[in-house]
This record gives sequence, structure tokens and C-alpha cells, in this order.
Amino acid sequence: MPDTPGHHEAAVAFFDPWTGFLLAGDTVCPGRLYVQDRQAFARTIDRLIEFSDRRPATHVLGCHIEMTRQPGVDYPIRTTYQPDEPALQMSTGHLREIRAALDEIGDRPSRHAFPHFVLCPSE
Repeated sequence: MPDTPGHHEAAVAFFDPWTGFLLAGDTVCPGRLYVQDRQAFARTIDRLIEFSDRRPATHVLGCHIEMTRQPGVDYPIRTTYQPDEPALQMSTGHLREIRAALDEIGDRPSRHAFPHFVLCPSE
């Protein structure tokens, strides 16, 4: 998988065909999804959805967790002890949830919490 800008212009994702893992770094994870460029981020999510529709993606894995198990509730920034965090793996269905969330909020650059992630404009 080539570059996946939106969170950051240099972001990339990788696919492991052996395990089916789609490794998404900070672009997709159960936590705060910082969006530096909304249009590029939306295109990236679309590309990840299209990519996973053509391949057996078993899990979408980000590089960290910031959410609690309570839907829509994330840990405060810089929290080091997170005893109630969910599993790291997300699904291709979560990619569709992120895309729907982007459509829902439109161009309003503010924090929007959803059950499995929080969309945040980059500061």
C-alpha cells in the first residue's frame, strides 16, 4: 500500500498478505485520529476501503490505543495508565465508520467523538 496522507503528509500503510493485517500507523487506530488535511484524509480512507475490498484484510491495526471500552470516551492526552482500553485491532467496517463520520461532520474543524475513535483537527 503506498502513501496514505491526511493524518500526516508522509503517512504510509502496509498490508501483510500472510496474516491479512492492514497496518495503518496513526491514520486509523482506536483513539484520536488527528486530521491534518481533511480532503487527503477522506481520500486515504476511501483508498483503504477499496484496498481492503480487494484483499482479505483480517484486521486494521494502528500503532496505539487511546480509547476506553466506553463508546466515544478516550483517555486524556498523555495518560500513561490505561487499564480499560479495548483491543488494538479494528476491522474494515471501522474504515467505513470513519468515512461515514467524515461525511457527517463535513468541513467543521472541531473534535467529534464516535464510539471507536475521535476525529480531531490537527493543531
